[in-house]
Amino acid sequence: MLNIHNPADWPKMKNYYRANDMLNLLTYFPKLSPVRDLTIVESIEEFENKKSYFASFSQNRVDTLKGHHPINNIENSSNPKEFLNTLMQVKAQDPSGVLILFNLDCPPSARYERYAGIAVGIDLGLRVVIDAVSQGFDGREVSKSICTHERYLIPWTDLRKVSITNFKEYQTYQITDEEYLKTREERIKFLTSIGLNPQIFTKYIPIKYQPIPDFIWLDILQNLIKKLDRNEEILREKGFTSFAISGHTEGKRFAPWQMYDKSRFF
Repeated sequence: MLNIHNPADWPKMKNYYRANDMLNLLTYFPKLSPVRDLTIVESIEEFENKKSYFASFSQNRVDTLKGHHPINNIENSSNPKEFLNTLMQVKAQDPSGVLILFNLDCPPSARYERYAGIAVGIDLGLRVVIDAVSQGFDGREVSKSICTHERYLIPWTDLRKVSITNFKEYQTYQITDEEYLKTREERIKFLTSIGLNPQIFTKYIPIKYQPIPDFIWLDILQNLIKKLDRNEEILREKGFTSFAISGHTEGKRFAPWQMYDKSRFF
């Protein structure tokens, strides 16, 4: 077991794709990340020996060592009773695969209850590009380039002057109602495929497109965009010249889990 509260474990944890991304965000934008108690389970035996401890976690992600093919086709579960089964699926694909467990600093929402899924792409000193999906969707769509509902482009020179009053001036794309309905249908198919009840979740996904509320954008401007300009030199020194921060909202805040650069991929 590797745990964030043990400094000696950090170098080992950073050898894993998603764990490294989560540690990056906690390091450079600690107030933005809701992740707490990050822990890596390395084996089925380890899980079975500490089952009661691992049951205290509310969230999970699957991961493997850098250099291995990323594990992308196993859906995560917020049910601790499913954690062992998820780990067994991981090991069947890649013996080096692991299970990441963690808690959040806020009550976790169902994946259809969120206001938005958002990916913020940063080219240091050049621009910030924001891709987002709206109510009833989450970070899956934008992180996997499945669809986008709204897009914004902010030149780096405008970081200090962008505000909630002029934010919409930076919008370069908003989905049409016709195209939105297609993404809604695909979202319903996906949520149904992972065992969720359409009678419960469809009411959370508007039939007519609803733009992402201003209070979400205000949170992103205050807690991410404005801090980019102040932290430019620190990020550049650490090699973060082109990177992304992505995730979904929890309540009225943007609560991403990961920060990654090109080393995240082959």
